[in-house]
Amino acid sequence: MCAQRWAEAYNAGKAPKIYLQSTHEKTLDYIPLDILRLFAIDDQESKTVLDKLNLQRNQLDELMSKGDADGDDSFQ
Repeated sequence: MCAQRWAEAYNAGKAPKIYLQSTHEKTLDYIPLDILRLFAIDDQESKTVLDKLNLQRNQLDELMSKGDADGDDSFQ
């Protein structure tokens, strides 16, 4: 089901359950994550995966900012 049709179903009070991990991130252009999580069959599992990805993203940001501070913008 595409995001626009899911949003129509939601607005009509008939939104189906979803697998959040199988939902494309572009869906967030139409539907807020907090709404999607209410209908997620895999909510807890997807939260764990998202937390892990956010941690990795933060670690990468720290590494990148450290490289910027050192004035070294080349890869080794």
